[in-house]
Amino acid sequence: MTPDLLTALTSGTYWGIVGIALLLIGVTVGLHYEVLQRLNCAIPRSRLPPRRRVLLLIFGILAAHTVEIWIFGVGLHLATLHPAFGSIGGAAHHELLDSIYLSATTYTTVGYGDLVPHGPIRFLLGLEALTGLVLITWSASFTYLEMRRYWKVR
Repeated sequence: MTPDLLTALTSGTYWGIVGIALLLIGVTVGLHYEVLQRLNCAIPRSRLPPRRRVLLLIFGILAAHTVEIWIFGVGLHLATLHPAFGSIGGAAHHELLDSIYLSATTYTTVGYGDLVPHGPIRFLLGLEALTGLVLITWSASFTYLEMRRYWKVR
């Protein structure tokens, strides 16, 4: 075992970031599941015409993703308040909206690179990117199935 790996495995800081990441992933995946489940039940019962049902679906999914980005952003911001977890470079004064912005670029895997994580929080952001990718593709699959139901091919 290399010294760096041994240090990481015995460090409370690294395990703290792992715990924070697992908590944030659990909350966002659970939220996403609940939103899709509720949309799946509500949309077929809706008296809206098919096109409006799809719009309701899209706005519901966008709202869910926005809340999920905020959940990760707030978690990231709180983690950076503990210096051992790391910091965000590129912002003169790191504020909550900087964390939300970094969360949005990470969740969507855009990654502009103007804000850069340093230290163990890089692991948190890496897992956020993976989570965002999975949740966005889940939303796309769900949207496709709903659109097939309501949009007839001529």
